[in-house]
Amino acid sequence: MLITPLWHTEFLVDIKNEENQNIRILVDAWLSDFVIGDLMERATKIKLDHQKLSSIDIIYLSHSHIDHIDPYTLVEIYTYANPILLLPCTLLYMEEVFRKYLPNAHIEFLFPKKTFQFRWIELVGYMFPQENITNEDDVMMLGISNQDELLFAEIDTIPNEYDEEVQEGLFKIFDRREYKTRCYLASRNELDGQLRIYDFESQKRKSFRSEYIANRKEEIRAGYEKFEYEEYIDVPNIYTLSWFVRGFIGQWLKYPPSLSESLSLVSIFPLDEIASMETDIARGFGYDFPQKALLPGRQYKVENASIETGRKECPIGDIVQNTDLDIKNPEEKRIYATSQLIPREFTQSEIDDAKKKILDILNHRFLSYWSASPVASLRSALIKNSDGAYRILLKEEWFESIVFEYSFASSGFLEIPFDAKMNFDEDYWLSDILDFLDWKQELYSNFWHILDPKKMYRLWTCLGANFCNNDLVLAKYNFHFSQAMQWKKSEDWVMPILGWIAKN
Repeated sequence: MLITPLWHTEFLVDIKNEENQNIRILVDAWLSDFVIGDLMERATKIKLDHQKLSSIDIIYLSHSHIDHIDPYTLVEIYTYANPILLLPCTLLYMEEVFRKYLPNAHIEFLFPKKTFQFRWIELVGYMFPQENITNEDDVMMLGISNQDELLFAEIDTIPNEYDEEVQEGLFKIFDRREYKTRCYLASRNELDGQLRIYDFESQKRKSFRSEYIANRKEEIRAGYEKFEYEEYIDVPNIYTLSWFVRGFIGQWLKYPPSLSESLSLVSIFPLDEIASMETDIARGFGYDFPQKALLPGRQYKVENASIETGRKECPIGDIVQNTDLDIKNPEEKRIYATSQLIPREFTQSEIDDAKKKILDILNHRFLSYWSASPVASLRSALIKNSDGAYRILLKEEWFESIVFEYSFASSGFLEIPFDAKMNFDEDYWLSDILDFLDWKQELYSNFWHILDPKKMYRLWTCLGANFCNNDLVLAKYNFHFSQAMQWKKSEDWVMPILGWIAKN
């Protein structure tokens, strides 16, 4: 089989069926320049070749995040081609949106451990349970196979490597047949470190990067070392299987070059370094299977127990990369928004409506979400606070700040008068919260503000949770699909905001 990484978690798979026909599958479809709400950019730009799009047989979209489902990319593809659109069952609520804006698409849904067969090629979706609530809970991992080859892709989540049942389930996937090729395509998400490294000056950036990589090294070591512990001796280990190989693709965004072209080149942990470290650590524990970083702009041939680097090619377009700059550690730091991310003013009537809307969110989504969370629960926060109250501050430039309080004395959140002497557990610009409710911001939009490291931004996290905010997701995609249908681009939305940040 051939794997063509398109950067982030997007990639193409070419696999032969029983009749030696080539089947081409695109996994995830964010190929435009920007993540719309997060205001970050792809590391590699792709200019689609409309004549080549018909070579795609299937598009699989793994989950609801806009760096995986991009209306601007999808409208362009389905204008010139009509591949099968395969969706995980976690996106059933979005079916109407896809049918409205991609009317010619043949839509199929994939359920966990169920097989979708296309011309003798099998596609199987996998979801592994975990206790913690995350914003990736709707991700469905994917298996692609013929009689002799298997590709298993994590995409945007990781099976719990310390859960015995999960590891047994993973082993069964790879041991289902006597495959001659067993390829594990792992995603390495270094987004947290990538965003933080922009905040440091040149010298401190080097030390932060070294510390970060050292911590990641220990995490990687622990993943191999656990098989030496008594409780894991009998746990099936995919690393022991014959014909096993692992490739790595990157899952991160980059700082927009429009704000700083040189800063956009800074990387916390390059993918080739990750692969090299993984290989060295694995060999130290006696595992000598091939591991390789799969970089955009090349095709990789996976056959038997090898990953061979092929020719430079993107089968569906041209990869555009800036090769002129070679600044690895520039002096400047990232720019932050000093007020609301998207400028807006309110009338008193709009303020009153906003209060009602947010209060409803707090009492009917926020409380249930953080009551169900096994970590960092609202109950533990209340106990920690000496006054037994939890307060959220909403700032507004032209009106008095709004405060919502939840305490042991109340059965829900209530609005209380603002007092500067109060302790506030969370604080936001009112407009940012409303923009999130109106599809204009995303989970990581908040990173454009300077955040207090001592605070947990629980409300923002709750709004970014996929399973309890289907209405927000639908509103977002309805808007951006309608924009895409007018042949607008993601830059049309992003660039004015970035310009505002740069000026202020």
